[in-house]
Amino acid sequence: MKKNKLTILAAITVLGLSVLSGCGAGDKDPGEPPTEVVNGENTGAGNSNSESADTENNSVQSKNNGMAETEEEDQYKGDILADAISVRIGRDGTTEWNVDMYNNDAALTMLDYLSGSALLFPTYTYDEEGGFVAQSVRGNYTRDDEQTTTDVKTGELYLLNGGQLRFYFKDMEGVNITATPIGYYTDVEGLTEAVQEAYTSNLDDTWGVDVYFWITKTLE
Repeated sequence: MKKNKLTILAAITVLGLSVLSGCGAGDKDPGEPPTEVVNGENTGAGNSNSESADTENNSVQSKNNGMAETEEEDQYKGDILADAISVRIGRDGTTEWNVDMYNNDAALTMLDYLSGSALLFPTYTYDEEGGFVAQSVRGNYTRDDEQTTTDVKTGELYLLNGGQLRFYFKDMEGVNITATPIGYYTDVEGLTEAVQEAYTSNLDDTWGVDVYFWITKTLE
């Protein structure tokens, strides 16, 4: 039974990483998502979300092409996409954290590959001194919204040149990073402790993952 559980976890981890590692096939049109669509609540879902993913792609493409806006596209107005995703921290995490995302090409590309099902996302870099958790995501991202940031705040997310997605779980001064702002957690109370606890509880992870996250797209 233990061996079967490890096998299932391995499949979820590999597929989850492959989905987000495939983000960013293009600045405006990232293309069709990978066939491996992971549903955290039902790992046998296969490609059941491909139709909805295509619909989401078409919605964003229409917006970028300047076509007439639909009611769904109204949600993409403004600089902020409120409550774009929800996140659970840790493989056994139950608390839902809401994340607002910026309405820029890099963030929209990432959203294109998420669905309303929880995706298990592993991070392999935990930097306590630097105050961040990070994972590389392959793809070609626009750097049009890149900026230099001296100080960062708890809960902020950035995409660095080279494709590293970095989530800061502490206030940090003098980081001086050049990166694209992706979004931020709307409530940061207890956030630092949640990440630290998730890391500590995962030290003996079979796959060498530092911290697991469950990510769910809540923006319709």
